[in-house]
Amino acid sequence: MRSLSVWCVAPLALAAVGCGDDGPVLPSGLPRPLAGVYLDFGPAPEEDRFRALIGFPTRDVPGLESAIEDMYDPGKPEAFRKYMSVDTWMERHAPSESDIAAVEAWLTQHKMEIRRRSKNRLLLEFAGTVEQFNTAFDTELRDFERENPSKGGKPLRTFGALDPLRPPQKIIDLTSGVIAVDVPADTEPLPGEAGSIEKTPPEGQEQGVTPAQIARAYAIDKLHNEGQGYRGQGVKLGLVVGATFKTRDLQSFWQSFGITSRDNPEVVATADPISTRYLETTLDTEWAGAMAPEAELIAYEGPDARTLSILYAWNEAIAAGEVSVLSTSFAHREETEAAPIRHQYHEAARMGAALGMTIVVAGGDSARPDVPSSSPYVTCVGGTRLEFGGDGEVAREVAWSGSGSGRSRQFETPWWQEGVVLDAQGRRAVSDVALNASGDSTYWLYYLGEWERRSGTSFAAPVFAGLMATVNSRRLAQDKPVVGWLNRALYTDAKVQAAFRDITEGKTDDGNGEGFSAGRGWDYPTGWGAPLADKLAEALP
Repeated sequence: MRSLSVWCVAPLALAAVGCGDDGPVLPSGLPRPLAGVYLDFGPAPEEDRFRALIGFPTRDVPGLESAIEDMYDPGKPEAFRKYMSVDTWMERHAPSESDIAAVEAWLTQHKMEIRRRSKNRLLLEFAGTVEQFNTAFDTELRDFERENPSKGGKPLRTFGALDPLRPPQKIIDLTSGVIAVDVPADTEPLPGEAGSIEKTPPEGQEQGVTPAQIARAYAIDKLHNEGQGYRGQGVKLGLVVGATFKTRDLQSFWQSFGITSRDNPEVVATADPISTRYLETTLDTEWAGAMAPEAELIAYEGPDARTLSILYAWNEAIAAGEVSVLSTSFAHREETEAAPIRHQYHEAARMGAALGMTIVVAGGDSARPDVPSSSPYVTCVGGTRLEFGGDGEVAREVAWSGSGSGRSRQFETPWWQEGVVLDAQGRRAVSDVALNASGDSTYWLYYLGEWERRSGTSFAAPVFAGLMATVNSRRLAQDKPVVGWLNRALYTDAKVQAAFRDITEGKTDDGNGEGFSAGRGWDYPTGWGAPLADKLAEALP
């Protein structure tokens, strides 16, 4: 197996200059051939078009990380939960306007098109022909296919490279690398919605789990019924997704299960117009909305599920600074994504922590770490197998074999995991928490006018995001600030840890005979265990 491109990359930050045999090179997210994941079909036709992202480094990272530590330290009341505004972050930490303009000018000189800048200036999208890219970066783009992250989906055409990128030194000095290069997005018009809103629950409802069952299993219903009811009111809950959904599917799901006052999401198209609808996007939205039925949902949509699209949408959702909880279930195994991609997700997640966001990501279903869930500023949601008793109570919950978990390849052990994860080998360890994801206890969803049952951490993450939205709703009603970045409290506060049902049985299996077992306290497959919303709301400082 050939490894992905290797650069001079520190565990938590890219070096400004890569290292090559013939001098400086630019860090690149372009893949190299990787058995079973990336296949190389030779040089890409020079007339073919591409879209790409180039990244820019955050300014004053030590100052930013110090500020984040203070705002989540209960021992510093003058700073605790006093989050940064977007304007303050931009003033102190955004890349300079002049640096962006200089790179734009250089790209334009090579006759490439500047398509868009991200709101926080961490990313710039540009486009052109393969020949233009090859000339500017002194490399050769190659025709690649990559595995489709959706089971059963056709392989995806993309671009890779065998050679490093060697632009002029000024470009290497100003940027953090070319993060992703991909084929253009589909420009076909989005078909109109058809059909009607279904208000009848699925036949054989007992064969799959329902929103009411999940809300009871994780005590979300107790917050819904406490006092005047904390159902997400006053909270903005964001979802980073590829493509879009049918609103009639969403309403059919919600109304069939008795959620009759749930508004449709606000849709933010972050890049190219949307041309299709995805099952993943539909289920994320249905289940997050069901757990926090009065939260304002915002779907930040990329044109497709490719890394370029999801990474840009992720960055834009955080840079907007308008939600207090953000979730995504679109991810790839950490080992298949080059270091600049992992790093760029982390850059944006760190901004989210400074702004007071709880960022929740599905851990994946491969029993290995995923991107972006391995970032220390992200709460990674692993998977369990949930069993119900005759009265609908939780009879048993064990670690799910596919729970995305393990030791990160990219990130060092954060200080708050030291002394907790004893075999981390110096790496960030995931998962942090876990909820039902097993195929033995499938979730209902409604997609393109049909009821289906599916499983995976793709459900666990939006459920936990909805849970956190209800917690924030309660906090706002009590004149408390929203929770924000969760991980420090998870690993340092015994009261917070006690708000999770400890999962002590089960183990993961990555298909190669390797995995981790659940046990008392924190463990790789389930983190601190399964959340109990009412206890978590009481425990969080």
